[in-house]
Parts: sequence; structure tokens; C-alpha cells
Amino acid sequence: MTTAAAGTSTPKPTRREERRRQTAQEIKDLAMAQVAADGPDAVSLSGIVREMSMSPAAVYRYFANRDALLADLVVDAYDALADSLVALERGPGSAEEHLDVVLHATRTWALEHPNAYRLVFQTSIGSGQELALERTIPAASRSMAVLVEAIGTVAAGRGAAAGPGDAAGPGDAAGLRASVAGWAERSGLADVSVEVLTLALLTWTRLHGIISLEIGGHLGSMGIGADVLYASEVAAIRAQAGALPPVGSAG
Repeated sequence: MTTAAAGTSTPKPTRREERRRQTAQEIKDLAMAQVAADGPDAVSLSGIVREMSMSPAAVYRYFANRDALLADLVVDAYDALADSLVALERGPGSAEEHLDVVLHATRTWALEHPNAYRLVFQTSIGSGQELALERTIPAASRSMAVLVEAIGTVAAGRGAAAGPGDAAGPGDAAGLRASVAGWAERSGLADVSVEVLTLALLTWTRLHGIISLEIGGHLGSMGIGADVLYASEVAAIRAQAGALPPVGSAG
């Protein structure tokens, strides 16, 4: 018998399974429309029931409650962002150029999916601390893993040519290093250098700060182009990644 590893295709869903999938997706699409109109607090199963002309009991066959629906929306959004980053091809360019691509792709996804972005990055619902943390935290970690890998590859590419004196960059404060080390232990990233993880964390906060301000319309009122500001941060992060101590060096 041919195994899945040998290339067996996934069994085609039955008609009933496909209808169930389509209905669940329609419910989620309507919920995202509510998020777009009035924010996550506006998500209402009763409103979706009316929109779809379903019986109140029917919707609970798909989602046990409102929190279950919101958790699905959060996981879908995080997975969509991560999928877009994982799909980026590593071209013939340098590790630094690939890091640029990853950082710019993050902003591109956010601008193309502003409602999903607001849900996961501008509300506590997307923090992974409120809803189905056993699902939302792993989903949220996937895009961070791409960022950590891209920064780590830049550091690894410096090889033995870089000496300890080149170890400039973030992560010098003892308190920050200790916090990052704790995060690494909790996240299964203990094999990644503290320097790489610290720059990844600071990159995450800096870039999402710009994206949030851009989506909220705050930069336009200042007459500052978000693309110029974002490109400046990307260049700074790239320089900092190039100044990290080589992976595996003492520092």
C-alpha cells in the first residue's frame, strides 16, 4: 500500500464535510465583517444567525460560543501572516537581503489585511492570553520564528571572521537579557543566542509600532511617509543584525 510519505494524496472531503467547511467559513467571514465595522467587541453570534437565516441552535454546531469563534479568527490571522512569510523564497541574494524581504513582507501583509491585523495586534484578544492559548500562542509564534531565523542567518553568515569586539548591538542591559532568556526557555528557543532573540524582539516591537501607527492613520497627520519610516527601520535592523556576534561565539 502506498504511504503518505510516498505521495498519497489527501482523501477528498465528502459533500457533507465540504458543506460544513463552507458554512464555518461563511460564519467566520461574517464575523470578520463585524470586526471591520465595529471592532472585535461587535462580534455577535446572534447577528450572524440572523444574517445567515440559521436557527440559533445550528450555529453552535460549528462554534461552541463567541470565544471559540474569536479564537478561530485569531488563529486564522496568525497563520495567514506566517504562511505568507514561510512562502517567501530564499533567492540568490545575501542573508541580509532575505531579512529585508521578510521585514517588508510583514508590512505588506498587514496593509493587505488591516482588519485581521487589528484583531491580533491591536487588541488583547490576539495576545494569546485570553482565548484558546494552546492554539493561539503556537500560531502567533510561527511568524516570530521566521524573523528569528532570518536574523540568526545573518549572524551565522558572519562566520569566524568577526571577533568579539564586533559584538555591538542590542541586548546589553542585564534586565532585558534576563527577560529574553526567560522567553527563550518558555518558547523552546533556548538554542538561539540571546543576542539574536533580543534583536528579534526589538524588531517585532519597532516594526509593529510603525505598522499600527500607519494603519491607525497617525503618521499621515504628521506628514511623514510610512514607507520611508519603515524602510529606515529596516535598514537600521539590517545593520544591527550584521553587527551581532557570530552565532556560537562567546559574548
